[in-house]
Amino acid sequence: MRVLLYTLFFLSLTEVYSQAKLEEGPVYEDLISFYSQIAKSHSNTLLFEEGPTDSGKSLHLFLLQKESFNKNQSLEELRQNKLVLFVNNGIHPGESCGMDACRLWVQRLLDNPEEIPEGIVIAIIPVYNIGGLIQQRTHTRANQLGPRIQGFRGNAQNLDLNRDFIKADSKNSLSFQSIFRQLKPELFIDTHTSNGADYQYTMTLISTQHNKLAPPLAQFLQNKLEPALYEEMKARNFEMVPYVNVHGDVPNEGYAAFLETPRYASGYTSLFHCLGFITEAHMLKPYHQRVLATLTFLESFLEKAAENRSEIAIAVKESYEWEKNQAYLPIQWKLDSTKTQILQFNGYEYSYLNSELGEYKRLKYHRNKPTSFPVPFYPNYTTIDSTSLPTYYILPAAYNEVVVRLKANGIAMSPLKNDTLLNVVSTYFHKEKFANQLYEGRLYIRDIESEERIQERFFYKGDWLIPTEGNARYFLASTLEPQAVDSYLRWGFFSIIFQQKEYFSSYVFEDTAIELLKNNADLKLEFEKWKKENPNDVNSPERVLDFIYKHSQYYELEHKRYPIAKIK
Repeated sequence: MRVLLYTLFFLSLTEVYSQAKLEEGPVYEDLISFYSQIAKSHSNTLLFEEGPTDSGKSLHLFLLQKESFNKNQSLEELRQNKLVLFVNNGIHPGESCGMDACRLWVQRLLDNPEEIPEGIVIAIIPVYNIGGLIQQRTHTRANQLGPRIQGFRGNAQNLDLNRDFIKADSKNSLSFQSIFRQLKPELFIDTHTSNGADYQYTMTLISTQHNKLAPPLAQFLQNKLEPALYEEMKARNFEMVPYVNVHGDVPNEGYAAFLETPRYASGYTSLFHCLGFITEAHMLKPYHQRVLATLTFLESFLEKAAENRSEIAIAVKESYEWEKNQAYLPIQWKLDSTKTQILQFNGYEYSYLNSELGEYKRLKYHRNKPTSFPVPFYPNYTTIDSTSLPTYYILPAAYNEVVVRLKANGIAMSPLKNDTLLNVVSTYFHKEKFANQLYEGRLYIRDIESEERIQERFFYKGDWLIPTEGNARYFLASTLEPQAVDSYLRWGFFSIIFQQKEYFSSYVFEDTAIELLKNNADLKLEFEKWKKENPNDVNSPERVLDFIYKHSQYYELEHKRYPIAKIK
């Protein structure tokens, strides 16, 4: 009966803009008009324009709570003594079920104000990737069943915004980060539509990888919130499984939890002890069913957030204390294949048939033959690298792109008042391996080795001193520590250091090298050792002279030196 009533309610809500219009797909102007009209007519709602996007249009933020808002307050003031549930829609605008579900959700809550819980602010971005939505057309999503008109995955800069949270090459991301750091939400939902395998479920879920979280939040997520969400969705006739992280194959042999590093929405939000979730409604289910499943999840989530409001607030507070007192913070992870969970998976029978297009077998799911079978699921990751933080980082002001991103995230820092010679720890790199091709507009550094050296370095007036105490330490570790999986170094903000600027002419430096070896016994010993270890290089004048050059005072200190220094 509960499911029937809920479905009838959904159908009545869709009359607000008709079932046919729902299947047409959301339109940007209609979305903003809807929230604008709501904000004008309800004192417990607000609509803000919160920063630019690459499309030239402002990013909108909608707020809803039980009581009336004081419209003269800032976002930081509005969220005081509240739990904030932050929902982001349309990061991939072709995956539009969240945009429509949130519109229905807001309408339902306003029509039934007794269902709006006390002490919670609901914050909604109606559409994040505005540029992708206004490019909508038919046939954008080749593997998706509706709606008729679909937005485009790339934004106005053709960036995938769900790979842009740390590197923030888009104005969208910088505006999001500013909103996020003002709201300081405890809970975050990013709405999507899945791709990959076929199965019976309409909704699958990515939860923030618990092994990346502070222990208080990880325990609450695993032991209480996740089980409650899965149980509630099943009771509402939308049984879920963890996101089916399988592409081009079947899930029968098992699959692993999705590791959302800080380049992704929920990977970014977890750096600030915010529990993040990504809804993945299945691409091959009818569009109205995907919208209903997303709406059902939002309703279920709000109910569980209200039930556990105090416990969530305590877990977040304790997580900040953990971060403050933690000697080492994790920055890289790998799958732990030793720990397995068995899922009773509701899928379909399948076969591999001869293709009509070429000489190969193609995968075919038989949707008329549903079946259930056990599937191994690997939910755990283990930390493979962690880092201790210094007392201060020092960032040269010349790297303004990094300064802008730190400021957008509320990082406290102060400029040096004078040119200063400092004793610091510097990091030098070697054996760097760049990706073979551009990824989201940048040449990512896949592997790198590093060593630290204590040295005196000259810093200039205006260079930035960044204390770690009192700052977002997990965020700093994930961005400024070069070995972190999504550090600013790996994303290319400092790649210029890998290009040597000064060189030598062999015929001139040959005589200089002879004099250097005569006058420097230590260099002479190093050179003889190198010759024994590299007998094939002795016949190369370039390699011989390069070794001596790079071990002499002529070699530039800046080559492969990380611009950011540390004061321990």
